[in-house]
Amino acid sequence: MSDKKKGFKISVITICFNNEQEIRDTIESVVDQAYDEIEYIVVDGNSMDNTMAIIREYSEHINTIISEPDEGMYDAINKGFRLATGDVVGLIHAGDRLFDDQVISRIAEHFISNDIDAMYGHSILVNKEDEPVRVNKSPEFRKSLFKVGWMPSHQSVYIKKEVIERLGNYRTDLGGSADYEFVLRYFYFNDLKVKRLDAYILRFAMGGRSTSNYHKIFKSQAIQKKCWKLNGEAPPFYMIPLKLLRKIPQFYKALKM
Repeated sequence: MSDKKKGFKISVITICFNNEQEIRDTIESVVDQAYDEIEYIVVDGNSMDNTMAIIREYSEHINTIISEPDEGMYDAINKGFRLATGDVVGLIHAGDRLFDDQVISRIAEHFISNDIDAMYGHSILVNKEDEPVRVNKSPEFRKSLFKVGWMPSHQSVYIKKEVIERLGNYRTDLGGSADYEFVLRYFYFNDLKVKRLDAYILRFAMGGRSTSNYHKIFKSQAIQKKCWKLNGEAPPFYMIPLKLLRKIPQFYKALKM
């Protein structure tokens, strides 16, 4: 590790609930990182299966483990935020994996080499055979992208802890759209210094909370309009149709990989 990376700590938060089939791969994708300054926090929602037994197998590599009832995934993430002591904070949910063992090192280098508050990168949705189903390759950052339906992959976003303390946690009253409101509030409605990392950050799993029940995607659009209004602005009328159309080329890119 270069001298400039020493002491630059990145907090990685994993939330889980009854994920005994998936949690091991997620944990190993973090503990196998080729970066020393990682604070790993696992927040379990009082799992009833074998999840906690598997987590405890890695206890020497996990800085903080809590297991208790919560009010949903965003309440669990907020608990992780409060526990985090790193310079930068990011997420990797149970069932998903960091893309390779250099991800956190690249993220640290990106923050150290650039005067930024937050960053994001690319992601790949994979099936059970680990084959690409959808590729989300993000463009360079511009606020105007939100008006045409863009949003970075939620778990590719890493933010300075001091910014989270200033701008606040996830809302827990917006259902599955809380991640959209969080990123919109931070990246669009505040003047943060944001810079894309042109690299893949994660492989997220088909069938996870963010990818299952595609019919719910349409229902969520009304809530996402509300997310804009909660922050003081109505979205342009063309945003929702363009947001849905953006997914088509992502599937095409996956076929070419």
